[in-house]
Amino acid sequence: MISGLLLTSCGSGENTTTPQTPPASSTKPAATTSVEVEDSASFTIKNPGRENVVNLNDRVSVVIPPDVLPEGTKVEINQINQSMEHGFNGFKPAGLFEITSSAGSQLGGEITLEFSYDQSSLSAELESADQLAVAFYDEEYKAWQEVDIIINEAKSSVAVKTSHLSLWSIFGLEDKYVTSTLPGFTIYFNKDVNAPVIGSVASGDPIYEYAAIVRTGLYDASKAYSALNLKMPDHTRVYIDQWDSDKEAELGWFSKNIEIPVTYIDEQELHMVSAHELFHAVQNQYVTFATMAANRWFMEATADYAAAHIATSHGLKDSLPYSYLKTGISSSSTFHMYQTAHFIKFLVDNGYGFKDLFEGVMNGSGNALANLNTFISSKGGSLAELYNSFVYNVLFTSIIKTEALQTDLFSDVASITENLDLDAGGTINQTINTDQSYASSLFGVKISSKKHEISPVSISAIEPTSGIRVQYVITSGPDKESVIASDALTHEPLEIMLEDGNYLYFIVTNSAPSNGYVTITIGKEAQIEPYTNTRTAKIYNDKFLVDVDFTLNSARPFVITREEVFGDTLQLDIDFEDNGKPVMLDAEAIVSNLRFAEPESWSEYHEPVFKEMYWSYGGEQVNSSSVTVTLNPDTEWLVSFTYEL
Repeated sequence: MISGLLLTSCGSGENTTTPQTPPASSTKPAATTSVEVEDSASFTIKNPGRENVVNLNDRVSVVIPPDVLPEGTKVEINQINQSMEHGFNGFKPAGLFEITSSAGSQLGGEITLEFSYDQSSLSAELESADQLAVAFYDEEYKAWQEVDIIINEAKSSVAVKTSHLSLWSIFGLEDKYVTSTLPGFTIYFNKDVNAPVIGSVASGDPIYEYAAIVRTGLYDASKAYSALNLKMPDHTRVYIDQWDSDKEAELGWFSKNIEIPVTYIDEQELHMVSAHELFHAVQNQYVTFATMAANRWFMEATADYAAAHIATSHGLKDSLPYSYLKTGISSSSTFHMYQTAHFIKFLVDNGYGFKDLFEGVMNGSGNALANLNTFISSKGGSLAELYNSFVYNVLFTSIIKTEALQTDLFSDVASITENLDLDAGGTINQTINTDQSYASSLFGVKISSKKHEISPVSISAIEPTSGIRVQYVITSGPDKESVIASDALTHEPLEIMLEDGNYLYFIVTNSAPSNGYVTITIGKEAQIEPYTNTRTAKIYNDKFLVDVDFTLNSARPFVITREEVFGDTLQLDIDFEDNGKPVMLDAEAIVSNLRFAEPESWSEYHEPVFKEMYWSYGGEQVNSSSVTVTLNPDTEWLVSFTYEL
């Protein structure tokens, strides 16, 4: 291993300048607060039609192809004796150079920068490319950005091609790092750190076992991602070290290196972390880091899914909290974007292949959410409908891995709750706001009644804004998997049947890019008092007596317009309020205690008995004391009860 990297002489080109004595006071590069110029060289282009070379003591050369810079342009190299934070773990700077031109930092074409290095200071056991790095200081992001290098071992030089002049530095590997290689990767790990003991430590040192686990995770992930024919990086550097306590594994924006701290204590988790970060490197083959940052929710969600279900078979580690549904799927809040992996899994489980879905979004022209919508539509689906189904399954099935409820959906999850007494009736009007795109709200209503019967209730979703979808769900109790019925709800009133102990839920989802709302209306007429008639009737020419208990029930308000008794017949005329829907009528006639009106007129050998009792209506006969009749509107019906002796 090398402890330093010395810049030595290499071949010079034509039009080479001679070294200049450093000025007493130097210019101030934008990236530094104060600088000390150690050495410098400059050259003014006199013949732009030929190749020009600026060389600083054979430490660094600037090779300018023909017609890239105009005549009279001054190119200057300043070697700066100052260290700067660079963020490249495992490497230390071996030379800092400010390269400028009087024509500005952006050039009209590519030039070549050549940095020399000391071949004898490199380890013979490693490739030179694994021990050297070159980067420039990005003024926009205030960070060092590593670039691809071309190594010429015969000349002991490292070359880069660029059209940008700035602060440049060459870096060499630090002594404390040990390397491990496999196709497509070089793993650097700090041999001096205290790594946790994971499993059996065959090497005798936990850091070596830790690195071996990372190596296995990367190998398996690379093999799995390649099998999907995803775009893979040619080579990735991986660093294992001990950073601050809050350091998490990450892919460097500018270095494009994977950094994994020694804070993971589980082999399975370490495999998944390695696979997760490698998938970020895969994403970077499709889009820039700026695009990744702008759509981070999709990057983290797909990386988590890929690590859990493609690179490994471990599955998503964390259960989905119900609070996830209140925030839009494209939110980049810290934990939420990782939890969106559950939605990605739901899409894959519903037939949208992961590779097609991933590349459809990455290759689209809009943001990730818009591209996802376009991709789903191209396959004949609806993202809004899929999200609505996802929310339903989170709330009312066990398909999605969710956190355990402390009590029940009504108490723990519903953002708004009401109670509806079926006996008292009344109307509930509740406005539900869902203020983010692809987020949802849950409105819960607990049903109560002292009567053991099912009652009709009218529900509707009034004036929903664009993108709002409403789904009602009836459950038999507080348990999430006790669904009786569910369906979409619109502004058209819908009659449903409820009873004591039921729960009525309304799922409100929003697929619009802005706040959405809807008013849920629940209507229950006050319980109609049944009509009753209890009497002793004389029948069959007044020869017999019976006790009659008659009850008439309907959930629809009704009025008895005529009530008359003709001999042994009770006649009722009933009017119902017409709302264009059929009327359900429940009637019961209990006829008992049949006896002679004048017992002395009959011998002891005679006894009256019922021969038959039945209801008749619409040409049908029901042999029972009770009947339920459905009456169509705009018609007159005759319903009668008959008993024969």
